[in-house]
Amino acid sequence: MIKGFEKLSVIERQDAFLEQWASGEGIEFTSEENRAAYKERAGLVAAALKIDQDIKRVPIMPLTTFAPTMLKGISGRQAMYDPDAAGQAYLDFCTTYQPDTAGAAPMLGYGPALDTLKYHLYKWPGNGVAEHLSYQFHEKEYMKADEFDHLINDPTDFWLRSWMPKTMGALAPLAEIPPVYGSMELPMLGSWLIALGTPPVQEAFETLLKAGRQYFEWINCLGGYLAQILAAGFPFGAGGATKAPFDTLSDSFRGTTPLMMDMYRRPEKVLEAVERLVPAMIKTGVDGAVASGNPLVFIPLHKGADGFMSDEQFQKFYWPTLKAVMYGLAKAGCVPACFVEGAYNQRLDYLAETADIRSMYLFDRTDMVEARKKLGGKVCIAGGFPISLILTGTPEQVKEGTKKLIDDAAGDKGYMLSIGCAMDEAKHDTMLAFVEAGKEYGQY
Repeated sequence: MIKGFEKLSVIERQDAFLEQWASGEGIEFTSEENRAAYKERAGLVAAALKIDQDIKRVPIMPLTTFAPTMLKGISGRQAMYDPDAAGQAYLDFCTTYQPDTAGAAPMLGYGPALDTLKYHLYKWPGNGVAEHLSYQFHEKEYMKADEFDHLINDPTDFWLRSWMPKTMGALAPLAEIPPVYGSMELPMLGSWLIALGTPPVQEAFETLLKAGRQYFEWINCLGGYLAQILAAGFPFGAGGATKAPFDTLSDSFRGTTPLMMDMYRRPEKVLEAVERLVPAMIKTGVDGAVASGNPLVFIPLHKGADGFMSDEQFQKFYWPTLKAVMYGLAKAGCVPACFVEGAYNQRLDYLAETADIRSMYLFDRTDMVEARKKLGGKVCIAGGFPISLILTGTPEQVKEGTKKLIDDAAGDKGYMLSIGCAMDEAKHDTMLAFVEAGKEYGQY
């Protein structure tokens, strides 16, 4: 806990958490050189987030998923089933390309545990997707229209007894257990425990415990490589993750098409639901950041992009609760780091409203000239480099594109160089050219 935290302003809390993270406190570095390198890299990121005019260089922050493993010739399936191979690939990516932040290897997930749970929310290599590819989200209507009140009235009960049984086949029997409130007094306790004692429910809990053990063993193995990445002087680009409430409702619960119809058929229920999800989304992000000691909270934005909904709908259904989550994170000292998928050319004025906290917007297809015009000097901006150029361009084209992007976006000293997507693939020569060009042309 940061000393005097409660007496600090929101920005002071964020800056204190950033300073603590950038110091490398608690990390066992393999050399003093690596300690200094960590402080320099994390310091650059912190300075960009604060739009510090004394920053020396643009930080380079590639957002990687399967790219480190694919570059090593490791299939998507091996990456998800062999934590040694995945961990070594992420470590090698850092030492080879020398970025300023490391990617989050745990985002790959662990295939054996997903097999155990009979997980439906994603398809993954060897289970619905070819073994050489990465995983894919499997959107369905996992929450019916008549379940809005269940979610609104009791999100935890909805999660446990309705949503999890639908998204994890092995946990289907949990739909039959009564609410936990039946445990409140001795006369009701017996019937509640009897329901938990039925063979199908017992088997579901045993399966859940097995998946927990599998994930625990997985992170114990992978964690050794994550420690090596830190020890080698590379800070991670995020410490926690959460989602915009509207995206949680749309992606994982209702599905895109049903929720788009809900905005016309039952708009008040949609608003009640997204507002009800705000506290859970804040807590999810804060818990991860505090546990890791890293204040950056990754928030992928999915359904708020230009073309997904009108500006009026964005203002009504999407932005207020996303903004509430961002401010809730900031109040806890965390820094919301939004991955702005798609284009937000029509939404930039909204993003400028968060200028009174530390935040970051990593853009995918947004016009970076316009992003700087609307947001430069107010909030940290990032991204904008097309993955297509990494995959199909030459090193010379990548260097030219990197220089142009830095010229367009970095003048206010609150920019971080990143590719505008979560990279599943990359090429060695262009990836190297991207980082080298960032360091050459990103000097202030």
